[in-house]
Amino acid sequence: MTISIDEADPCAAAASLRQVYVRLVAGEGAMEVRFRAGSNGVERSVTYHRAHPDRLLAVIRGFEEQCARLQGRGPRRFALGTGGVR
Repeated sequence: MTISIDEADPCAAAASLRQVYVRLVAGEGAMEVRFRAGSNGVERSVTYHRAHPDRLLAVIRGFEEQCARLQGRGPRRFALGTGGVR
């Protein structure tokens, strides 16, 4: 299965890639993703296999963070402090 992703819309990209991730984890084999970027339509292709779904998950999280920034939300994770004020 091949899916096309427009990098200009990180929210839609994250949702589409999340579906690809679920299919990979369910055991549907390799998934090919085509990324389009910029006004000139540069396109690149990546094939994800069941052996490394963590790589796809890292890409999904990147798009989710970009989406959150566009919507005015803060980062998902925060660093833990050691306590005390300097």
